[in-house]
Amino acid sequence: MATAECAQHPSTCAADDPARAVSTRDLWFWYERGRPVLQGVNFAAPAGAVTMVLGVSGSGKTTLLKLIKGLLTPRRGELHVLGRYVPAGTARADIDAQVAYIPQQLGLVRSLSVLDNALIGALPRLGTVRSLLHLIPRRELERAHTTLATLGIAHKAAERAFFLSGGERQRVAIARAMLQQPRLIVADEFLSQLDAVTSAEIMTLMRAIVAQGVTLVMSTHELELVPRYADRVVVLREGRVVLDCPVVDTTTAELARAIKP
Repeated sequence: MATAECAQHPSTCAADDPARAVSTRDLWFWYERGRPVLQGVNFAAPAGAVTMVLGVSGSGKTTLLKLIKGLLTPRRGELHVLGRYVPAGTARADIDAQVAYIPQQLGLVRSLSVLDNALIGALPRLGTVRSLLHLIPRRELERAHTTLATLGIAHKAAERAFFLSGGERQRVAIARAMLQQPRLIVADEFLSQLDAVTSAEIMTLMRAIVAQGVTLVMSTHELELVPRYADRVVVLREGRVVLDCPVVDTTTAELARAIKP
Protein backbone atom coordinates (compact mmCIF):
# COMPACT_ATOMS: atom_id res chain seq x y z
CA MET A 1 0.00 0.00 0.00
CA ALA A 2 1.22 3.50 -0.73
CA THR A 3 1.89 5.48 2.38
CA ALA A 4 0.45 8.93 3.01
CA GLU A 5 3.98 10.27 2.98
CA CYS A 6 4.55 8.80 -0.46
CA ALA A 7 1.39 10.35 -1.88
CA GLN A 8 1.59 13.75 -0.21
CA HIS A 9 5.29 14.52 0.00
CA PRO A 10 6.93 13.22 -3.19
CA SER A 11 10.55 13.84 -4.10
CA THR A 12 11.68 15.51 -0.91
CA CYS A 13 15.36 14.63 -1.43
CA ALA A 14 17.85 17.13 -2.81
CA ALA A 15 17.24 17.97 -6.46
CA ASP A 16 20.94 17.55 -7.31
CA ASP A 17 21.15 14.03 -5.85
CA PRO A 18 23.41 12.11 -8.28
CA ALA A 19 21.20 9.05 -7.87
CA ARG A 20 18.44 10.94 -9.68
CA ALA A 21 18.48 11.30 -13.46
CA VAL A 22 15.65 13.85 -13.38
CA SER A 23 14.17 15.93 -10.60
CA THR A 24 11.88 18.94 -10.37
CA ARG A 25 11.01 21.36 -7.60
CA ASP A 26 7.87 23.54 -7.70
CA LEU A 27 7.81 23.26 -11.50
CA TRP A 28 5.16 25.29 -13.34
CA PHE A 29 4.28 25.54 -17.00
CA TRP A 30 1.54 27.22 -18.98
CA TYR A 31 1.05 27.98 -22.65
CA GLU A 32 0.55 31.58 -23.75
CA ARG A 33 -2.71 33.00 -22.37
CA GLY A 34 -3.65 29.61 -21.00
CA ARG A 35 -4.21 28.12 -17.59
CA PRO A 36 -1.32 26.28 -15.90
CA VAL A 37 -0.72 22.81 -17.33
CA LEU A 38 1.75 21.90 -14.57
CA GLN A 39 1.32 23.33 -11.09
CA GLY A 40 4.10 23.08 -8.53
CA VAL A 41 5.32 19.68 -9.71
CA ASN A 42 7.83 17.91 -7.48
CA PHE A 43 9.02 14.55 -8.72
CA ALA A 44 12.17 12.53 -9.26
CA ALA A 45 13.27 9.73 -11.58
CA PRO A 46 16.04 7.48 -10.22
CA ALA A 47 19.05 6.91 -12.45
CA GLY A 48 19.22 3.51 -14.12
CA ALA A 49 15.55 2.75 -13.51
CA VAL A 50 12.12 2.87 -15.16
CA THR A 51 9.82 5.66 -13.98
CA MET A 52 6.28 5.56 -15.36
CA VAL A 53 4.15 8.72 -15.39
CA LEU A 54 0.40 8.07 -15.27
CA GLY A 55 -2.63 10.31 -15.67
CA VAL A 56 -5.68 10.90 -17.82
CA SER A 57 -5.42 12.88 -21.06
CA GLY A 58 -4.76 16.53 -20.24
CA SER A 59 -3.16 15.79 -16.87
CA GLY A 60 0.21 17.21 -17.99
CA LYS A 61 2.17 14.07 -18.85
CA THR A 62 3.29 15.12 -22.33
CA THR A 63 4.18 18.63 -21.16
CA LEU A 64 6.34 17.24 -18.34
CA LEU A 65 8.23 14.96 -20.72
CA LYS A 66 8.76 17.78 -23.22
CA LEU A 67 10.21 19.92 -20.43
CA ILE A 68 12.62 17.13 -19.52
CA LYS A 69 13.72 16.77 -23.15
CA GLY A 70 14.05 20.54 -23.61
CA LEU A 71 11.27 20.97 -26.17
CA LEU A 72 9.64 23.38 -23.71
CA THR A 73 11.14 25.56 -20.97
CA PRO A 74 9.78 25.96 -17.43
CA ARG A 75 7.82 29.07 -16.53
CA ARG A 76 8.74 28.76 -12.87
CA GLY A 77 10.53 26.36 -10.55
CA GLU A 78 13.55 24.09 -10.92
CA LEU A 79 14.39 21.33 -13.37
CA HIS A 80 17.47 19.13 -13.00
CA VAL A 81 18.44 16.73 -15.80
CA LEU A 82 21.38 14.32 -15.53
CA GLY A 83 22.78 16.20 -12.57
CA ARG A 84 22.53 19.63 -14.18
CA TYR A 85 20.26 22.47 -13.12
CA VAL A 86 18.52 23.73 -16.26
CA PRO A 87 17.25 27.32 -15.80
CA ALA A 88 14.73 28.62 -18.34
CA GLY A 89 16.44 29.92 -21.46
CA THR A 90 19.72 28.11 -20.77
CA ALA A 91 21.54 26.49 -23.69
CA ARG A 92 21.43 22.76 -23.03
CA ALA A 93 22.79 21.16 -26.19
CA ASP A 94 25.28 19.09 -24.18
CA ILE A 95 22.44 17.69 -22.07
CA ASP A 96 20.06 17.13 -24.97
CA ALA A 97 22.66 15.03 -26.77
CA GLN A 98 22.37 12.58 -23.87
CA VAL A 99 18.55 12.57 -23.79
CA ALA A 100 16.72 10.53 -26.44
CA TYR A 101 13.05 11.27 -27.08
CA ILE A 102 10.42 8.87 -28.43
CA PRO A 103 7.20 10.78 -29.18
CA GLN A 104 3.78 9.16 -29.20
CA GLN A 105 3.70 9.09 -33.02
CA LEU A 106 7.34 7.86 -33.03
CA GLY A 107 8.59 10.43 -35.55
CA LEU A 108 9.84 7.94 -38.14
CA VAL A 109 10.44 9.06 -41.71
CA ARG A 110 8.20 6.57 -43.48
CA SER A 111 9.88 7.02 -46.88
CA LEU A 112 13.26 6.02 -45.43
CA SER A 113 14.48 2.51 -44.73
CA VAL A 114 14.60 0.97 -41.29
CA LEU A 115 18.39 1.34 -41.29
CA ASP A 116 18.30 5.01 -42.29
CA ASN A 117 15.67 5.79 -39.66
CA ALA A 118 17.81 4.15 -37.01
CA LEU A 119 20.91 6.05 -38.15
CA ILE A 120 19.14 9.36 -37.56
CA GLY A 121 19.96 8.79 -33.90
CA ALA A 122 23.67 8.88 -34.70
CA LEU A 123 23.58 12.11 -36.71
CA PRO A 124 24.27 14.51 -33.79
CA ARG A 125 27.62 12.77 -33.22
CA LEU A 126 28.63 12.88 -36.89
CA GLY A 127 28.71 16.65 -37.35
CA THR A 128 26.89 18.86 -39.83
CA VAL A 129 28.95 18.09 -42.95
CA ARG A 130 28.85 14.32 -42.59
CA SER A 131 25.16 14.45 -41.77
CA LEU A 132 24.33 16.57 -44.83
CA LEU A 133 26.43 14.41 -47.15
CA HIS A 134 25.19 11.21 -45.55
CA LEU A 135 28.76 10.07 -44.89
CA ILE A 136 28.23 7.40 -42.26
CA PRO A 137 31.40 5.87 -40.76
CA ARG A 138 31.67 2.09 -40.89
CA ARG A 139 31.59 1.83 -37.09
CA GLU A 140 28.21 3.59 -37.01
CA LEU A 141 26.81 1.28 -39.68
CA GLU A 142 28.04 -1.73 -37.73
CA ARG A 143 26.54 -0.36 -34.54
CA ALA A 144 23.23 0.22 -36.31
CA HIS A 145 23.08 -3.31 -37.70
CA THR A 146 23.98 -4.76 -34.30
CA THR A 147 21.27 -2.70 -32.61
CA LEU A 148 18.64 -3.76 -35.14
CA ALA A 149 19.65 -7.38 -34.62
CA THR A 150 19.36 -7.02 -30.85
CA LEU A 151 15.86 -5.62 -31.30
CA GLY A 152 14.89 -8.44 -33.65
CA ILE A 153 14.41 -6.33 -36.75
CA ALA A 154 17.69 -6.69 -38.67
CA HIS A 155 15.89 -8.61 -41.44
CA LYS A 156 13.87 -5.44 -42.15
CA ALA A 157 16.89 -3.13 -42.46
CA ALA A 158 16.29 -2.29 -46.13
CA GLU A 159 12.51 -2.02 -45.88
CA ARG A 160 10.80 1.36 -45.83
CA ALA A 161 9.23 2.31 -42.51
CA PHE A 162 5.88 2.82 -44.27
CA PHE A 163 5.40 -0.94 -44.58
CA LEU A 164 6.17 -1.87 -40.96
CA SER A 165 3.74 -3.12 -38.34
CA GLY A 166 3.17 -1.16 -35.14
CA GLY A 167 5.55 -3.31 -33.13
CA GLU A 168 8.22 -3.07 -35.82
CA ARG A 169 7.94 0.71 -35.89
CA GLN A 170 8.40 0.75 -32.11
CA ARG A 171 11.59 -1.25 -32.48
CA VAL A 172 12.94 1.17 -35.08
CA ALA A 173 12.19 4.13 -32.79
CA ILE A 174 14.03 2.37 -29.97
CA ALA A 175 16.98 1.63 -32.27
CA ARG A 176 17.13 5.30 -33.26
CA ALA A 177 17.14 6.27 -29.58
CA MET A 178 19.88 3.76 -28.73
CA LEU A 179 22.11 4.93 -31.58
CA GLN A 180 22.09 8.34 -29.93
CA GLN A 181 23.92 6.59 -27.06
CA PRO A 182 21.78 8.34 -24.43
CA ARG A 183 21.94 8.28 -20.68
CA LEU A 184 18.22 9.04 -20.52
CA ILE A 185 15.29 8.00 -22.73
CA VAL A 186 12.04 9.98 -22.52
CA ALA A 187 9.09 8.15 -24.13
CA ASP A 188 5.63 9.68 -24.47
CA GLU A 189 2.88 7.01 -24.56
CA PHE A 190 4.84 5.19 -27.24
CA LEU A 191 2.95 1.94 -26.55
CA SER A 192 -0.52 3.42 -26.96
CA GLN A 193 -1.33 1.79 -30.31
CA LEU A 194 -0.01 -1.68 -29.51
CA ASP A 195 -1.79 -4.78 -28.27
CA ALA A 196 -0.94 -6.21 -24.85
CA VAL A 197 1.41 -8.90 -26.16
CA THR A 198 3.45 -6.48 -28.29
CA SER A 199 3.55 -3.92 -25.47
CA ALA A 200 5.01 -6.59 -23.18
CA GLU A 201 7.63 -7.50 -25.79
CA ILE A 202 8.66 -3.86 -26.20
CA MET A 203 8.85 -3.30 -22.44
CA THR A 204 11.01 -6.40 -22.05
CA LEU A 205 13.41 -4.86 -24.56
CA MET A 206 13.32 -1.54 -22.69
CA ARG A 207 14.10 -3.27 -19.38
CA ALA A 208 17.14 -4.86 -21.02
CA ILE A 209 18.31 -1.41 -22.13
CA VAL A 210 17.79 -0.01 -18.62
CA ALA A 211 19.84 -2.91 -17.24
CA GLN A 212 22.78 -1.41 -19.15
CA GLY A 213 22.55 1.78 -17.06
CA VAL A 214 20.16 3.87 -19.16
CA THR A 215 17.28 5.67 -17.41
CA LEU A 216 13.76 5.48 -18.84
CA VAL A 217 11.03 8.01 -18.04
CA MET A 218 7.82 7.16 -19.87
CA SER A 219 4.16 8.04 -19.81
CA THR A 220 1.46 5.44 -20.24
CA HIS A 221 -2.24 4.74 -19.73
CA GLU A 222 -1.61 1.02 -19.26
CA LEU A 223 -1.80 0.30 -15.54
CA GLU A 224 -1.04 -3.39 -16.00
CA LEU A 225 2.50 -2.51 -17.15
CA VAL A 226 3.40 -0.73 -13.93
CA PRO A 227 3.95 -3.66 -11.52
CA ARG A 228 5.72 -5.71 -14.20
CA TYR A 229 8.15 -3.16 -15.61
CA ALA A 230 8.36 0.04 -13.53
CA ASP A 231 10.60 0.81 -10.57
CA ARG A 232 8.90 4.07 -9.66
CA VAL A 233 5.50 5.52 -10.51
CA VAL A 234 4.23 9.11 -10.64
CA VAL A 235 0.58 10.08 -11.00
CA LEU A 236 -0.43 13.49 -12.37
CA ARG A 237 -3.92 14.89 -11.93
CA GLU A 238 -4.83 18.33 -13.32
CA GLY A 239 -1.15 19.26 -13.53
CA ARG A 240 -0.26 18.26 -9.96
CA VAL A 241 1.61 15.25 -8.60
CA VAL A 242 -0.79 13.27 -6.42
CA LEU A 243 1.40 10.19 -6.00
CA ASP A 244 5.12 9.53 -6.40
CA CYS A 245 6.68 6.41 -4.93
CA PRO A 246 8.39 3.08 -5.59
CA VAL A 247 6.10 0.61 -7.31
CA VAL A 248 6.44 -1.83 -4.42
CA ASP A 249 4.77 0.73 -2.13
CA THR A 250 1.50 0.92 -4.05
CA THR A 251 -1.12 -1.24 -5.79
CA THR A 252 -2.90 -1.13 -9.12
CA ALA A 253 -6.18 -0.32 -7.37
CA GLU A 254 -4.56 2.55 -5.51
CA LEU A 255 -3.05 3.91 -8.73
CA ALA A 256 -6.45 3.78 -10.42
CA ARG A 257 -7.98 5.80 -7.59
CA ALA A 258 -5.15 8.35 -7.73
CA ILE A 259 -5.56 8.79 -11.48
CA LYS A 260 -9.30 9.32 -11.40
CA PRO A 261 -10.83 9.35 -7.90
